[in-house]
Amino acid sequence: MVAIAVRGGAAPHDGLHDAVDWARVVVATAARAVLAALVGLAVWSAAPALLGWHPTTVMTGSMAPRLLPGDVVVSRPVAPAEVRPGQVLLADDPDHPGRLRMHRFVEPGGDGTVVTKGDANPRADSTPIERSAVHGVAALRVPFVASPVLWVREGRWVETGVLTLVVVALLALATVDGALRRPAAHRAARRAGHAGPVADAAVTGREARGDPDVGPPSGAGPDPSRRSLRAVARRGSGAHRAGAVVLVALAAGGSVVLPAGRADAGPFGRATATDLRLTAAVVAPATSPTCADASGSVVIAWQYAGDDPRSFTLSDDTGAVLATTDGRARSATVRLSSLLALGTTRAVRVQATDASSWTAVPSAPVSVRYSSLAGIGLGDGTSCVR
Repeated sequence: MVAIAVRGGAAPHDGLHDAVDWARVVVATAARAVLAALVGLAVWSAAPALLGWHPTTVMTGSMAPRLLPGDVVVSRPVAPAEVRPGQVLLADDPDHPGRLRMHRFVEPGGDGTVVTKGDANPRADSTPIERSAVHGVAALRVPFVASPVLWVREGRWVETGVLTLVVVALLALATVDGALRRPAAHRAARRAGHAGPVADAAVTGREARGDPDVGPPSGAGPDPSRRSLRAVARRGSGAHRAGAVVLVALAAGGSVVLPAGRADAGPFGRATATDLRLTAAVVAPATSPTCADASGSVVIAWQYAGDDPRSFTLSDDTGAVLATTDGRARSATVRLSSLLALGTTRAVRVQATDASSWTAVPSAPVSVRYSSLAGIGLGDGTSCVR
């Protein structure tokens, strides 16, 4: 029997297979790019520590929008004489022993001290910093890399679980083109194993029986079995998965373990006992705060009984400043967002600040819920909790 070669191009299903192979390559490449970005963020967060620099996790919003909770800030060492106004300093917090403060140097204080202030705070910190307490000057910001640290501290297990699932999915997607990246010898052996001598004859036009030119070359041995090919594929995929696990472990280790220093940066100093008694004007607090939904954001309104202050500041329970408005206003629009939030609830308070930068006690809290991904609102976005 003679097999006749078929001309006229590839079969239709070959084009479909090619399209699927290209899709696998694109998906796997994109997944590896995301994993590489995670590793890059971890490296930028951790590598400067080898040079004696200080990676620090930002825990509050006192420096927003310049620095946000979840950022890692790397500070370079600085001599006390080289500290200048305008620099963002990392220093021991005199109001909270054992903690760090990361605020901006706004003006020199008495006896060579440094007066600092959070960019988002209405007034300067009450206690100046000694120059000898300064660890460094902020030089590099790596955004969001330590967000999982905040989620764990705040008990936001939904976001933590979603992130874990995303990482696992990326690990799986990064290996979907493993068969295509296998050595050419294995692919050729696989094609030979599926084709067989009859298919070879169909391609060459030679007789399949009795022709010495048909079949595997002399000394090549038998074609690999399907079982052995599958074993090779499993070993290759296992190696790629192991490499991906190592990459993500490096990213997690760099973002959680190394930047362990906390810059809490509390906006106010602690109270101290004194025999001196002073009488001073009191800034009236905002009262009766309410919340109303408004197309992905909320409008928070309040009442105020005293003379109009200089401004009102709306902050959440993490210390992040959400809005600042004129002292004549009695409402403000608030939209919350973060790298990943799924039904997260914040307590928002209103605080008045008078012309002398004296600040009233915060108002009663208003609960606000929000969902977002990379700063983009999901579902209802920001809404009131009834």
